[in-house]
Amino acid sequence: MITSDRVQLFDAWAQDYDSGLLSADHPFPFAGYQAVLDEIVNQSQLQPAMSVLDLGTGTGNLAAQFLAQGCQVWGLDFSQEMLAEARVKLPAAAFVHADLLGDWPPLIQRKFDRVVSGYVLHEFDLDTKVHLLQRIASRRLTVGGRIVVGDIAFQSMDIRSEARSRWENRWDEHEHYWAADETQTACLAADLYLSFTQVSICGGVFLISPD
Repeated sequence: MITSDRVQLFDAWAQDYDSGLLSADHPFPFAGYQAVLDEIVNQSQLQPAMSVLDLGTGTGNLAAQFLAQGCQVWGLDFSQEMLAEARVKLPAAAFVHADLLGDWPPLIQRKFDRVVSGYVLHEFDLDTKVHLLQRIASRRLTVGGRIVVGDIAFQSMDIRSEARSRWENRWDEHEHYWAADETQTACLAADLYLSFTQVSICGGVFLISPD
């Protein structure tokens, strides 16, 4: 579950989140942020009027791209302040306040054509990530549905270790940045198929579907 400290952190960040991304003066951890969001949309292989659930929607930056493609969009987030910003920006989307690891409210107790997420799941360790992906794949995807996740990620554990040394002053030891090799092994054990695309020096996109 999300702790109250994390909720307070993201609530306080909400008003400055978008401007902070645009003005970031260091490549880690948001190098290629927009390119990662674009690749999430690209790998979603959208068709008109698809239903899309955006996990950890924040201020709605990723949700906005799916709305622009003519999708029906729902967004879930644990931060009320982030959701307040998203609702102003995207009145056509449906936003719900919930902990994505907890019980989801009735509005999103349904199946979606695409479940997506941008820069969120590094909050959780690998076992928690895979359990969540498995839960979504088994309960929340339509036939032929897919999960597409963009985040702080590296091709391998070795490359992640090198990045940790390179950016040690900015590395958050409370976060769990992805390594594609260990994630693929864990997903295969959970009967999930996974592919990975490195987009920037510290960002990539995972495509996950039931095996």
